Amino acid sequence: MTRTKKVFLYTVIIGILTHAFRMTNVMICTDTANYLNTISPSWVTSLGRFLLPLIEKIRGTRELPWLIGVICILLIGIAAILIAELFDIKGTISLVLLAWILVANPIVTSIFAYMYTADGYMIGLVFSVLAAFLCIRLSGIKGIICGAVALFLSMGFYQAFLSVTMMLLWIWLVLLLMNPAKTMKKIGLTMLRFFAMGGLGAGMYLVVTKIVWKVGGYGTTSYMGMNEAGGSGLAGIMQAAIDCYVDFARFFIVRWQVNAYNVMNVLLFLMVAVALILIVRKNHLYHKPERLILLLGLLLCLPFAAHVFEFISDSVSYTSTSMEYSLCLIVLLPIILWGSLDFGEGEFFEWSTSLYWKRCFLWIMTAVLLLLISFNYSVIANKAYYNMENANTKLENLLNRLETRMEMQAGYEETMEVAIIGSCYQIPEYVDCAPMMSGVVSNIFLSSPQEYVCVMNWKLSTAYGVAPEARMRELVQTEEFAGMKHWPDEDSVRIIDGTMVLYLSDNGLDNLYQ
Repeated sequence: MTRTKKVFLYTVIIGILTHAFRMTNVMICTDTANYLNTISPSWVTSLGRFLLPLIEKIRGTRELPWLIGVICILLIGIAAILIAELFDIKGTISLVLLAWILVANPIVTSIFAYMYTADGYMIGLVFSVLAAFLCIRLSGIKGIICGAVALFLSMGFYQAFLSVTMMLLWIWLVLLLMNPAKTMKKIGLTMLRFFAMGGLGAGMYLVVTKIVWKVGGYGTTSYMGMNEAGGSGLAGIMQAAIDCYVDFARFFIVRWQVNAYNVMNVLLFLMVAVALILIVRKNHLYHKPERLILLLGLLLCLPFAAHVFEFISDSVSYTSTSMEYSLCLIVLLPIILWGSLDFGEGEFFEWSTSLYWKRCFLWIMTAVLLLLISFNYSVIANKAYYNMENANTKLENLLNRLETRMEMQAGYEETMEVAIIGSCYQIPEYVDCAPMMSGVVSNIFLSSPQEYVCVMNWKLSTAYGVAPEARMRELVQTEEFAGMKHWPDEDSVRIIDGTMVLYLSDNGLDNLYQ
């Protein structure tokens, strides 16, 4: 079986085994309710993801977890093929690790919390990998233009995958620096090609985005930097640089505690360091200080490549996990580096031979570590899905209780206006010993009146209207509301002047009195 078929097959098998629970259950988060029922095309276009609505033209605004999940895994398989070919990754062990890391990492789990748009995101992932592949493999202006077009398409689906392209180009530059056959002139020209491709692709994206906004009359948003670029000044740039290092550390050393996840990541970077030292020694790079200085500079820039949006938008934070697929590419570094040392090409059965152990001891230890990390990724994914199902169960129970109480009120109608005062929102409980994954929670996660009514109509087949804010301000000033108590008191549900009022808590109540 060829390398292409192997890595694709491994990705599909591991992907389905890891994410089967998510793909066979309908689960929602806050964005799911909003996106599928209210703000589908306009919201994502205002975010700069103007190509995402094209996906809806095919499947509609429906969350189809099994279909979308399989499509996503197949797309990740294509990305795995491109990466395997780009870095010439060989051997069963290396290909299994490549597939497992790409398809089971916490970023994929986080994106699967937003299953309604995951297929579009993964198309963006494939184009981001393709951008690096084409820019590297195609010579001359052809590589720059083709790579730029792929990068433009990637950002049109999900602009955060710009960091994926940057990370792959960063790895390629590291390999070039450690190859004494490549001259410094060649390396410099390659860096210029990368900058030209990235600048052209990002420039095309910004121009087309503004045209789409203008022609379609869409509003804009500052989220993910759509209206913030260049506005922070030197102080903002310095703070963004600090945030890059802090968030980089937070992803790999969660909550600064000693646990299996943290220890394995520390060992991961130790193995990377060992591989780098061995390559430097093998290629006698200690006689070429200019290369070592440039290599050190690249290593120090690693957090910047992984968190490029920190320099553009204050909206990006540590909990924006779905934007950080580039971080999981770092876990591939040991595979790529040991491969450049001619290790990692063996099959699993070769581990039983003493000769293989003597020759490849460090590589085997690295492979075992990466297998443990990959397995932990699958465990993290299913813990997250368990928590998400738990959140959905709690939410459905709450909505059913609210619906029952509403139906008991004299004058109840199935299409009446509903005013939700406050919320039962609780701070999310993320998966222990793992990066904080937005959207994957184990508590009640609806916070606004629109979200409550939207999910009621969706999950309970009702047809309620949402009371506008002006109407809610009127209601809280009435004597009837003054006599109400908040949920779950019996007097927490009333009909006031034809509007069903549910007084859930005091959250946000002061704002309505202003």
